[in-house]
Amino acid sequence: MTDYLEIKDYISKEKFIDFENSFKLSNICSRLLRDKLRESSGRDIVIRMLDACQQKRVEPATYGVWNDLTEAAGLYPYADCRHLKGSASIRFEFHKSPYLNDVYFHEEQLDISLNLMDGKAVVLSAPTSFGKSLLIEEIVASNKYSNIVIIQPTLALLDETRKKLNKYRDRYDLIVSTGQQPDLTKNNIFLFTGERVVEYSNFPKIDFFVIDEFYKLSLQREDDRAIALNQAFHKLSKFTNKFYMLGPLVRDVPTELKEGFNVSWVHTNFRTVAVDEISVTARKLNKIEERQPVLYKLLHSLNEPTLIYCASPQTATRLAEEFLPYIKSKEQLETDANDDMIEWTKENIHPSWVLAKSLKSSIAFHHGALPRHLGSSVVDAFNKGAIKYLFCTSTLIEGVNTTAKNIVLFDRKKGLKPIDYFDYQNIAGRSGRMKRHFIGHVFKFFDEPPQKEFDLDIPILTQENAPIEVLIQLDSTELKDSVASRMAKFLELSTDEQQLFRNNVGLPLEGQINIIKTIESQLGRFSGLLGWNSYPSYQELLPVVELAWNFLLKPGESRGGVLSAAQLAATTIKYCRLKTIRGLIESDLAGDFWINREPDSKKRISKVVFYNLNIYRHWFQYKLPKFLRTISLLQKHVFMKKGAKYGDYGFLASQIEGGFLPNNLSVLLEYDIPLSAAQKLKGYFKDDLDFKDLVMRLKKADLKTYGLNKYEINKIKSSIS
Repeated sequence: MTDYLEIKDYISKEKFIDFENSFKLSNICSRLLRDKLRESSGRDIVIRMLDACQQKRVEPATYGVWNDLTEAAGLYPYADCRHLKGSASIRFEFHKSPYLNDVYFHEEQLDISLNLMDGKAVVLSAPTSFGKSLLIEEIVASNKYSNIVIIQPTLALLDETRKKLNKYRDRYDLIVSTGQQPDLTKNNIFLFTGERVVEYSNFPKIDFFVIDEFYKLSLQREDDRAIALNQAFHKLSKFTNKFYMLGPLVRDVPTELKEGFNVSWVHTNFRTVAVDEISVTARKLNKIEERQPVLYKLLHSLNEPTLIYCASPQTATRLAEEFLPYIKSKEQLETDANDDMIEWTKENIHPSWVLAKSLKSSIAFHHGALPRHLGSSVVDAFNKGAIKYLFCTSTLIEGVNTTAKNIVLFDRKKGLKPIDYFDYQNIAGRSGRMKRHFIGHVFKFFDEPPQKEFDLDIPILTQENAPIEVLIQLDSTELKDSVASRMAKFLELSTDEQQLFRNNVGLPLEGQINIIKTIESQLGRFSGLLGWNSYPSYQELLPVVELAWNFLLKPGESRGGVLSAAQLAATTIKYCRLKTIRGLIESDLAGDFWINREPDSKKRISKVVFYNLNIYRHWFQYKLPKFLRTISLLQKHVFMKKGAKYGDYGFLASQIEGGFLPNNLSVLLEYDIPLSAAQKLKGYFKDDLDFKDLVMRLKKADLKTYGLNKYEINKIKSSIS
């Protein structure tokens, strides 16, 4: 038994590994660990044997041998220091973090940590199980830097990071909203997306910054926020050359990054969990209807927490809904652990929504349209074991940490596009969890895509393939000669217009120019329609939305379930009147349009809920406020030149984005607190009350007196404690 695959199969299937075979395996493993080309196979065997030891499938007399091999493999988080002797014991203590309590780094984590503590810039590409994010916390815990910016690609990841760093609030003020001011009397951590870094104008001197999931700097991944992330990197690099960029599966980074910033570039495949990939069927099942019964039978056979990857929110919701009666017919799987979440969902979404029913049976779904706090609560419940089956899309797979033992790859697409090797590895890497599950399982309905490693391009550094929207953010001294001709048209614009377009980061330059031309060419028409300030009528809002829809949306960009500018304008006016998602849902359910479109009441509720949640997350919390502010600046520029009256859409943008709350209460939404809770607090606190004072008063208050339900109270307590 010398072949790695043979050994792996033996460990998995053998009911009990006796003394002789355990000792033979340890000898083979020891040889593999000494061979640099096969070291990773040796480490994988150690992890699998630790799993077998945990299950008591290994002769106990050999545990000490495997503990020594754990240390030799550099897997110090798994080693038992009580049974290490001599130099091994010394090496074990050397891997202990000086700043994090009872945390031991594995050998490659320690190397990264030492570089970071020496003040070097580090760019790390490593598997999900490497433990990359733990090094962010160590940087904070070290108190080495006064002002730190941490960029995460999603609000869900920002919530997760905020919860981890909350324990350091005695040393750092956590800034999570662009409406917050830094505390100049103490240290600050800014937890922002790339867009918010660009928008924020109150940074003190930044000493260190972090970019998580740094592969999103590349335009090759077709992420519409890549331009803003490039600009955020550019902006922060003006403050400091000390940073930590982390992410998975990048083979190489540009020379301009390595040499220009003297970074320590680390590409490693060091893993702390083993992964088994299992084909579910011998033949391809292309139709969902063919795969669905096979999926349900598989899920019933699994005892550990399981994520089921789906291509779209609709598929995730449908599978969860139809799995519910299936699993109920097989076993009683009811829990009271989710009752508070269920109560909130019934009150604020709809009492008959599928999630309110499925949560009772430890089933849920997760996608980008869920309210931010609800998505966070679903993940927390999954990690605590209150949810056993979680049907999800890429919004959960890309970055949020879970305790999933199993991943089921049910679909081979991401939206409408096939997943590539990068996506596949990102999905598979979510199985298993260091110190929770030694071995993760990936159940595949499809073969993995052809292997193709990813070389990262950072457009703001390389410039050659950078869109004009990136290049205009650079100073003339930073531009390469090879891109000068592409800048000629932009440089012909007036200085005012150049700065105007630079301020509208990430939006199409050509589209903005065309908006100005369109307004100028129809000055008489637009002067009577665009000059509003507060809440507009439908007739006033429609031309603004049409300008954004026609010129700022990129080809192929998601419309968030909306079919036209007129539809978006009408829904926005209705939201301004009703001011709650529940109100929008009830209004649509009572209207003839949806009744005629979907006669089945059960399906109608599911479709109407998703439609409105999707509009809320996609348009009201992100895209529409940005478009409103941009059009506001563009029309102001035109009308000021003509000496005519101009509008200001900033109020509407902030009202929609902030849930019609005063600024101090709207910041609560960034702390994973439901909009419904903040709205209930509205009458109890003055609008000009400082946010820190608001938090102190909430900490001391009896929250029940504000009419909050249990879910809202628990959310507030966990977020501000």
